[in-house]
Amino acid sequence: MNTRKRLTLSLVIVFSSALLAVVSALRMVAPAVLDGLDTLGPGLAERVLPDAVCAAIGLAAGLSGVVIGLLSRRASSSPMLRSAAIVVTAVTIPLIPGGMIPVAGYTFAMVVIVGVVVLAALLVRRHLWWGLAAIAVLVGILTWAVVRLHGAELAGTFLASLVTILPGALLAAAHLILVVALIAWVLAGSGERRGVTASWVLRHRTPITIVAACCALPYTVARASWLTPWPLLAPSDVNLADLPMVLLTGLSLGAAMLAGGVLTLGLILPWGRHFPRWMGGLGGRAVPVPLAVVPASIVAALFTVGGADLVLSVLDGEIGDGSLAQILELALVFPFWLWGPLLGLAAWGYVMDRRDASVPDQFTRPETASSEPVVTRRS
Repeated sequence: MNTRKRLTLSLVIVFSSALLAVVSALRMVAPAVLDGLDTLGPGLAERVLPDAVCAAIGLAAGLSGVVIGLLSRRASSSPMLRSAAIVVTAVTIPLIPGGMIPVAGYTFAMVVIVGVVVLAALLVRRHLWWGLAAIAVLVGILTWAVVRLHGAELAGTFLASLVTILPGALLAAAHLILVVALIAWVLAGSGERRGVTASWVLRHRTPITIVAACCALPYTVARASWLTPWPLLAPSDVNLADLPMVLLTGLSLGAAMLAGGVLTLGLILPWGRHFPRWMGGLGGRAVPVPLAVVPASIVAALFTVGGADLVLSVLDGEIGDGSLAQILELALVFPFWLWGPLLGLAAWGYVMDRRDASVPDQFTRPETASSEPVVTRRS
């Protein structure tokens, strides 16, 4: 890791840890000040521990993270410091606020719309007529969503709700960023040394990534069925044709889930290493490793924590009727508990594979002059 990347990572660890420490301290001495942050559900730790204990743990983790961040620039190879970072990571994960999965789903659905528009614009730069055709189809879909399904009203409702929960969402994002930054620093500090687990992940990264991407299929199929007379996971005794906003919500979330599965496959497909040729201005260039790994790592942490929170909510009867059949149904249709860990492993394998690709093969010797026939000239 070069000096600039190490400095950036250190600053991220310091600032996110400091935020966690400040918030935790305020929760201990003046909890009323932070009433506006309780916009999301409780984290995994808050389900079993008192608020004061969780605040004390958060303060200790935050202060420890600040120290690790300050020392990380000079002590990247210190085993003791890496062990401390692993402990802080393990402690921080249960402190992440719950209820982030729905917020992330709606947010990513809007990001997908913007992303599709950007891709269409890049296509126009390289292939004009194909790009114009793609834009025409996109405009038709958006017009149908706005006019027939009240898309503008739905977007306004979501943005209003997002403003309400924004403080809690930003706090959860700070937790996630701290966890990912600490893990990235620990892995970067290990250098080229790979243990049994790392070697296994690299060797099996393709099936791991495929299984992770397939986690998007159950939900995507269920939402796509809303366009048929046999909608799955739809509100009971309700005609979706009479509820256009509900229909648009389901289709948007299904499209976001499908996009997430496709992006997961990018960790093993060629366009995850080099931008496709049809992307004007970017085609053929190498995809920056952080561009693929940072979002994947944050989503992996979010899915892992959110998936565990969702399973506990189902088991506690907070979601559904608590029956075994519904528990299995929700666990299979919303497999974030599986997708998160697998996505994290897939991102790790991607990093190792890209690192190997950037290092010349030590067993390949370039041809030297001594390998050529030697011609001597006699004087």
